Amino acid sequence: MTNARPPIARRHVIGLLAGPLLLGRGAAVHAASPLPGSSAVAAVPFPQGATILVAGPDGGRLGRWADAVASALNETLPPGTKVRTTCTGGVDGVTGANQFEARVPPDGATVLLAPGAAALDWLVGDPRAHFDAEHWVPVMAGVTPAIVMARPDAAPLGAGRSVRVAASGPVGPQLPALLGLDLLGANVVPVFDLVGHEAATVAFAAGKADAVLAWGQNVPQQVAALQEAGARPLFGLGALGANGASARDPEFSDVPTLVELHVALHGTELAGARYDAWRATSAATKLEFGLVLPRLTSAAMVALWRRAASQAATQPGVQSLAGTFAVQPMDGVAAAAAMTSVAADVAALLELRGWLATRFNWRPV
Repeated sequence: MTNARPPIARRHVIGLLAGPLLLGRGAAVHAASPLPGSSAVAAVPFPQGATILVAGPDGGRLGRWADAVASALNETLPPGTKVRTTCTGGVDGVTGANQFEARVPPDGATVLLAPGAAALDWLVGDPRAHFDAEHWVPVMAGVTPAIVMARPDAAPLGAGRSVRVAASGPVGPQLPALLGLDLLGANVVPVFDLVGHEAATVAFAAGKADAVLAWGQNVPQQVAALQEAGARPLFGLGALGANGASARDPEFSDVPTLVELHVALHGTELAGARYDAWRATSAATKLEFGLVLPRLTSAAMVALWRRAASQAATQPGVQSLAGTFAVQPMDGVAAAAAMTSVAADVAALLELRGWLATRFNWRPV
């Protein structure tokens, strides 16, 4: 396959480094210049306080991040700013993201804290998703490693080689494992309804699955448990290198990326719409959280939030939670790059949804 344009992440990161570090083609244009009458942030930028709209239930996994980030921002936003959190919707974040898109004005007073699951639902065309993740203006992010673990006899992957993959469903967080193995030429046989890391590990240990994706919180511990059950790393979902291209995850520097494994097996690089779709779904699966502003937010307000987030990412509360769950907090260019990778163009979106329909008879309902 050939690809006439550079990969999504690299294409956007080049623009991010040269401009306002914003997500999405439209958002970069709008945020590069302040809105009329808002060339500078007011002396008291948050007279009513600042709000973090948490796209998840109260007391949920995302709520822990909301508490830590809010506490840190209380210290780094302009003096006197009171940061409050409001939780809404289910764990996949779609309801909260919908409310953010429909109701939050671009005045910079409210940011959205959303999980990668919401972006994944947008990518696959979930009809509940009435938002466009490409419009989000990134302020801060948290990312995790993700490693496909497999039985030693599952590799090398020959043409038509059947590999049973543990997954919650066709459009769950394991989608990059399903799609990645397909790109490698394997005959992917999903083992669905395995929700959660423990269920997948048990299925693997019982010989009911050949491959499992370690993702989300505590990936090193997940990898260790799977290794005890006989699994070995097959490929990683990777990390963004300095040039915006996919690189090995620093936490698992001995594990090849999907591209490296494809070259080893087939002698060619990966490119094209399906690979672009894989990159976007991988970025969504690795995204523990994203802290974002609405599109059209003034450049001055974006800069204010980013300065505060850069300092907040180093605060003890955020660092402690990150260490506990093996999550890497990111700000500035790194956060923008991580979240820009979730964006996909029309060709990649159509390819992804067509592949899901053809391979698993899955269609948005």
